[in-house]
Amino acid sequence: MFSLNQYRIFLSFKFVALLFAISVSSVHAQTQVKVTTNLGEFTLELFDTAAPGTVSNFLNYVTSGRFKDSVVHRSVPNFVIQGGQYFIPAGTTNLNQIQIDGTIVNEFNQSNLRGTIAMAKVAGNPDSATSQWFINVANNTFLDSDNGGFTVFGRVLGDGMQVVDAINQLQRVQLSAAISEMPVVNFTGALLRENLVLADMEVVALETPPALNRFDDSSNQLILNVDAGSAGIFQISFTIETQDPQVIVRALPTSLIPKTTVEAGFSTFNEATGQLTIPELEVGGQAAYRNLILLLTDSAQLLFTLQSFETP
Repeated sequence: MFSLNQYRIFLSFKFVALLFAISVSSVHAQTQVKVTTNLGEFTLELFDTAAPGTVSNFLNYVTSGRFKDSVVHRSVPNFVIQGGQYFIPAGTTNLNQIQIDGTIVNEFNQSNLRGTIAMAKVAGNPDSATSQWFINVANNTFLDSDNGGFTVFGRVLGDGMQVVDAINQLQRVQLSAAISEMPVVNFTGALLRENLVLADMEVVALETPPALNRFDDSSNQLILNVDAGSAGIFQISFTIETQDPQVIVRALPTSLIPKTTVEAGFSTFNEATGQLTIPELEVGGQAAYRNLILLLTDSAQLLFTLQSFETP
């Protein structure tokens, strides 16, 4: 990559690196939403990439507070629990309709397996989902071919299905023709707010992503994200070969992971000069050095020698 000959070496590793990138893409952090009910908490992982429009719609309700004091208004044993239509503020006794936005386009592409969350919609209209969601308590794969397929946009994490199952096993009552399967807690005959299953939702703050250019303590390697011009953009690791009398690092072709876009803060490599510039390097979670200049001094072994750097 760093000379014409080395480009060929790196290209030979690109296929392997690309396969690796694909294999780990499913575990990359996605948006998470914590659901707090009076029977316990569980966390949803949303499928940001697989159903972007549906996830965005769902998050609009979550972040706007419209799911605060929301009610699980439907529970069908060994089928689903459903909410997102009503809320009941503290100190009140009447169900209120959640203010809904417009309908969204169906994005079915994931099967309705146990533990997944999907959007409810009007029969005979695939693009009619608004605010109502349901969690599959069983493998409801027949929903995949019904009404254009019901869009799955997330899943319950960890042991969260224990809470969902507990809700699904509650006694149910009929309030009206429209609300005929409402789960209730400690119901004795007069339906009160405390008898309902409430589901508050909030977005979980995920960990800050690692710095683009950093020294990794666990592997004792430099990990850089590099814009190498026509050679491509990628993440690559370097081992420290020596520190005395000069700092020399070696690029590891097998660590190369292709990237799709360049972000502010990427390191840059100039093929003509052999110069690798690192705008900022993080060590121990802190910006320790800026404007590091490394020079390709041995293209056969992919060795770079530190030329200069600045401290914050």
